[in-house]
Amino acid sequence: MREIFIDTNVIFDLLIENEPDTSFANALFECAIRNDIVLNICPFSLATVYYMLRKRLSHKSVLYDLGWLSKLTKSLPVNETIINQAMKSDFRDFEDAIQYFCALQATGCEAIITRNSKDFKLSAIPVFSPALFLGKEKFHKPH
Repeated sequence: MREIFIDTNVIFDLLIENEPDTSFANALFECAIRNDIVLNICPFSLATVYYMLRKRLSHKSVLYDLGWLSKLTKSLPVNETIINQAMKSDFRDFEDAIQYFCALQATGCEAIITRNSKDFKLSAIPVFSPALFLGKEKFHKPH
């Protein structure tokens, strides 16, 4: 099965309903529901999503959304090695660095899906927007 890694911003697009980004995020998750792809995430994404959604929704409602999200995604482990790699990397954003090194550990991960390709310009894994991934067009090729 195809494995991809999704950035936290794609999860926000799914849950916050900001068109047209929501439609593309929905389509990615529909692929996961059909078992066409495995959606890998960094477990920190769940905490970030909780923090942001909790400002707008009840604790119970946000936990419901996270439970549903957890069933459709595979959280990759974050350990001391990942944190050290992120700290030593040339990524400008520490959270993106952690996500990148999480993605590297996913066996056969073929793409990182994000709305902000510039955040992953150092990636050795191809980077796509959700729309471009679904259309199979790359917007960043690794060096």
